[in-house]
Amino acid sequence: MKVSLKNHWVVKPTEPTWNGTVSLSELDQTFSITHIRAIYYYKLCQDYDIINTLKTSLSKALIHFYPLAGRLRWIDGSRLELDCDASGVVLTEAETDAKLDDLEDFLLSPGCNSLFPRVDYTIPINEIPLLFVQLTKFQCGAIALSSAISHAVVDGLSAVYFLFEWARLARGEPLMFAPFHDRKVLRAGEPATASPSFELLQFCPTPLLIGMSNTENEKKNKTKSSVLKLSKTQVEILRGKANQGRNLEYSKERNYTRYEMQPPLPTFYFGNAIVNVIATGVSGKITSSPLEYVARKVREAIEMVTSDYANSTINFVKSQEDLSKFQDIHAFKSKEGPFYGNPNLGVVSWISLPLLGLDFGWGKEIHMSPGIRENDGDCVILPGNEGDGSLTVEIVLQDAHMDAFKKFFYEDIKC
Repeated sequence: MKVSLKNHWVVKPTEPTWNGTVSLSELDQTFSITHIRAIYYYKLCQDYDIINTLKTSLSKALIHFYPLAGRLRWIDGSRLELDCDASGVVLTEAETDAKLDDLEDFLLSPGCNSLFPRVDYTIPINEIPLLFVQLTKFQCGAIALSSAISHAVVDGLSAVYFLFEWARLARGEPLMFAPFHDRKVLRAGEPATASPSFELLQFCPTPLLIGMSNTENEKKNKTKSSVLKLSKTQVEILRGKANQGRNLEYSKERNYTRYEMQPPLPTFYFGNAIVNVIATGVSGKITSSPLEYVARKVREAIEMVTSDYANSTINFVKSQEDLSKFQDIHAFKSKEGPFYGNPNLGVVSWISLPLLGLDFGWGKEIHMSPGIRENDGDCVILPGNEGDGSLTVEIVLQDAHMDAFKKFFYEDIKC
């Protein structure tokens, strides 16, 4: 796909905003220091002054979401802080000779990278904008609006919250909910304390294939991405299977639903509030047990995320002198995402995020997708674009394993 860049602008808040330095929370410090990417597609928008609408409304949105107009900088070698200096964000206008119908099932191959803003991670971090937006016009009149938002500043929920408030302003409506910017609510106490055994829960290295001492060979294998769709009926079949056999010795008297987290934060907290957990199991037990067994393993991992667990995570990170092992500096410099790799899966659930219905004044999107994924084991679960209870699983596996996985994935749930 050929995409030509036409114009770009540095957009700044239209009014003076708070100026100063913000200490990032411990949960901000532990992500790969790259940008969260997402793309929305809209049909036949040629009658709207789209680019000026985006520029004007974005400058208004940055008055409220002023941290996004700032810059990161290193302190103490491996920690980051946020300089709220209103340096601005980047808006790019582009066009392509392709038609929207050329994107079969909206499956984004590496060749579609040009639909997303380019982020240059080779320059100093204090020169990299925290928000990039790209408007791409298709030959058929449709458009794609993609964004890249720094993961060191916000998580997925905060990113979606910003996009929808920005869209409200673009429609000429007032801000619905003001963001909560005080990151001290997720800061560790003084002095920070952490149990030595706590590190084993989420910060230990992931398992390797039997006989392997590292992941270098696995990284060389060719990967393939697939979009696996589940109808509402298939989702219900899976949910039923996950809740079968509750009288078995390893079952709990409750139904398994979706990812949950405690404790609640201040409403519309703008930052990172994600605590990772790991569900593990012996391969032989997993393959020989019903789905309910694996669902229980996931549920047990989720149930660990209590207030005490979250506070322990925060204190543990605070107690570390060097955070580079958690931030994946290699991924930052090489523009790669995290590598999970065979036999591991990194599963992110966006099911509960209010992703759909992003309307800037020219109607709601016809499709939404996360950024392109290329690393083995990367998986994201999304609500179906129809909003009818269906789900979409976007997954990357080694090319040699994808066909077998797809066959196994749909076994016993064919409608």
